Amino acid sequence: MKTLILIATAMLMAGKVSAALDAVPAMKCGAFSVSPGANGTVRINGVKPKVQKVTFLQQKGDYQRVKIHWVVAATTFSGNYAMDYVNADDKPTMHVEIMRTQQSQIRISGDYDCQPQ
Repeated sequence: MKTLILIATAMLMAGKVSAALDAVPAMKCGAFSVSPGANGTVRINGVKPKVQKVTFLQQKGDYQRVKIHWVVAATTFSGNYAMDYVNADDKPTMHVEIMRTQQSQIRISGDYDCQPQ
């Protein structure tokens, strides 16, 4: 199930949209929900990412070992989250950091395990 969710999410972000993938269950990573949206887009807590980049960790097309970077607008404050979703050997995790606007601001980040929702 985890593999199916990861493949669907990565394929949606890569622009390889299929109508069947819209029915894939969502993932939950801590306080963040990752789900397929309309027209092949991905939504994180209902928000479309401003930036998304897919990097294969070993070989191209290997969705079992992939890193996905997102920049998502925060909904509770004026700012952005930088998110790195990594699936290595079927152990999906997400690192989230609040993007600072000044170097003097405190760095706030967290790591979460991801589970099907």
